[in-house]
Amino acid sequence: MKKLLIIFLLCFSTGAMAQSFKGGFRVGLTGTQVHGDRLSGFDKAGLTGGFLVAIPLNQFSDLSLELLLVQKGSRKNPTKNDLTKFVMRLNYIEMPVLYQRKLKEHFGFETGLSFGVLIKNTEVEYDINGLIPGRPPFEKYELAGHLGFRYYLDDHKTINLRFSSSLLPIRPFPDGYTYNYMDHGQYNLVLGITYEQQF
Repeated sequence: MKKLLIIFLLCFSTGAMAQSFKGGFRVGLTGTQVHGDRLSGFDKAGLTGGFLVAIPLNQFSDLSLELLLVQKGSRKNPTKNDLTKFVMRLNYIEMPVLYQRKLKEHFGFETGLSFGVLIKNTEVEYDINGLIPGRPPFEKYELAGHLGFRYYLDDHKTINLRFSSSLLPIRPFPDGYTYNYMDHGQYNLVLGITYEQQF
């Protein structure tokens, strides 16, 4: 956590010395799932928010550095025909580095990578016999890729729709099985919609 803050502040100060920059914040909602948990759908709702520094590269593009709290995970609620219950809550401190491009007056895109640190995790799974024993531990760190769509309300306010995916497994499969040469475990998948304000 402290190392992430130091890195963020170093990037902030470097950008400030190099050229003008814009500070701001981002806040919004996430819908998440975990690839490899044998469930489907972005059924786990969460919150995301934090601070950002945008360094202009030219008239139409910025390099954005963010420091965010992102709630991820997976959920399955019991039904009449299936009494199993499952919830996985994963809270990350995440530092995305994004290239953002304005294509038209109100529309643009973004893409980039992030480094995340898992600060808290909870996993509870029940079946008809009660609590299912614990699973393999989660990785402490996450590397993720991002692709997003930006709608510019004005020069300082933006609505952002972002898809994120882990690039490396967040933990191995519970049974230790590898499904194919590219599928070595479980991966976070996140759809987020946020409001961004720059100053």
